[in-house]
Amino acid sequence: MSTKNKKQENEYFIQRVILSQGQVIDLVCFDEDECVESIIEEIMTELQKKKTEIQTCPLCKSELVYPVERCQVNDMEWKVLLLCPNCSCKREMVVERETVRELLKNARVGRESLMRELDRMQKRNMEEEVDKFICALNKDHILPIDF
Repeated sequence: MSTKNKKQENEYFIQRVILSQGQVIDLVCFDEDECVESIIEEIMTELQKKKTEIQTCPLCKSELVYPVERCQVNDMEWKVLLLCPNCSCKREMVVERETVRELLKNARVGRESLMRELDRMQKRNMEEEVDKFICALNKDHILPIDF
């Protein structure tokens, strides 16, 4: 989605770009033939790189960094304390509200994934223990004294 506003006899115009996350960027263009799409692509690449940098530990390069504390600085920015679970590196950053939402979403998805894996492992371990117990019962290796 974008709109054009012509200014001062085609000296320049402002191209407003609304990104999918709701971010608004005003591009000042001096040439009608200027490829706005390539500029938008560069901006999106840069935004993605910044997002990756936030979630990557500067020491061990782990991509499992997650927020442990956050507090609002102003309407648009939050101070976030990030923790790397691999090397326990902590760092504090001021980021935009959307970035905080993304970090919290990623942390929730990761937590849910870990819980599913834990449930799966517990079920598998219980099945193995039950199979061993049944096998021991069938071979009369379990005696009343065992209880």
